Amino acid sequence: MDTTTSPDFLRTYLQELPLHRAIVRALEARLYRMYAGHLREPILDVGSGDGSFAQVVLPQAQIYGIDPLRADTREAAGRQSYTGVAVASGASIPFQDAAFASVICNCVLEHVIPLRETLAEISRVTAPGGLFIATVVTERFSRSLLGYQILERLGLSGMLYSDWLNHKAHHFNLLSREGWIIAMERVGFEVIEEVPYLGGQTMQIFDFGHYWALPNLATYRQTGRWHLSALINNNRIWEGVLRPAYEQALDASGTCLFMLCRKR
Repeated sequence: MDTTTSPDFLRTYLQELPLHRAIVRALEARLYRMYAGHLREPILDVGSGDGSFAQVVLPQAQIYGIDPLRADTREAAGRQSYTGVAVASGASIPFQDAAFASVICNCVLEHVIPLRETLAEISRVTAPGGLFIATVVTERFSRSLLGYQILERLGLSGMLYSDWLNHKAHHFNLLSREGWIIAMERVGFEVIEEVPYLGGQTMQIFDFGHYWALPNLATYRQTGRWHLSALINNNRIWEGVLRPAYEQALDASGTCLFMLCRKR
């Protein structure tokens, strides 16, 4: 793991995003930048969304993006940080076999149906020896939520809360660590390293962050921004609490996995 200096993603995302999204994106961006030097070009970003994440973690890279949502893909194209973008499903990637030296897939696979076909397509377009980096949510997520733990302490079923939140988040694939490794190996990848992240107190703050951000919704709907300025930002008080987990990045109790894989 390369621990060389990288931008302060925690402060940046706390200034730009609602609390729960800022926590996850900051941790993922830090992990990606630790390994970015290992990625050879050209790179494919599967589930590129609006392009903001790749723009931050892989600036000036020769990178192509695909996403099934037309509006997000249009926004990604407007950022001019991709070599090319296309509206496409991960289960039918419009590129030739072994077209990419590296593939990334950030915070996508837990939402994907069909999962196995999508992973097989990612494997198909990855060159032999090429790297695949994915961040995924595991089965630990549901029982680590603050809402789950509160209900359990009250003698109620915490899964009522977890099932509701997972439904809202469109979480279809919450595999165990072993399950994700098997899923990768089944389509021809060797898992070189897995780094757990987002656990313990940080995970509880993440869950609370969904509700902490509610007062910001009006601002976002009126201005397209979650915070009016760096000074008028209710996330500022959390930076000191979150800083140790961000600097460490790895968390043995993590509910998510950063997976570094190599195509056989």
